[in-house]
Amino acid sequence: MRHYENLVILKPTLTAEEMEAAIAQIENNITKDGGEIVGREAKGMKKLAYEINKNPRGYFHIMYFKIAPSAIVEIERLYRINENVLRFVTVKYDSKREIKAWEDMVAKTLKVAKAPEAAAEAPAVVAETPVVAETPAPEAPADEVKADA
Repeated sequence: MRHYENLVILKPTLTAEEMEAAIAQIENNITKDGGEIVGREAKGMKKLAYEINKNPRGYFHIMYFKIAPSAIVEIERLYRINENVLRFVTVKYDSKREIKAWEDMVAKTLKVAKAPEAAAEAPAVVAETPVVAETPAPEAPADEVKADA
């Protein structure tokens, strides 16, 4: 099994439910071919550098997974025929150095995913800020009006 990173850009016109269904379908394609999804990160809606099929924005989703190299061809074929996918890129990590970087990215992704959960469980600490009394600004002297007599 090799280590892969996959970035998928989905159409921005999809609703939240359609977006989740499209991502679930993509992840199902990976797991049905014997892959193991280790981490995932939803980057959200972002502005594209250039329009793709008249779409100035796209929904970015990154997945880190392990799978046999022979299954990548089928996964990429399914990306090409999926109408909701604007672009995709699959990166293979081969050397020990690259696999170490892949593991670091997965760990970072998992840490970010757990951070909102921990924040929701922990009680919020409100820092008291000192109240500074505002002093009114001095008024500017009124211009003297010269009366012609």
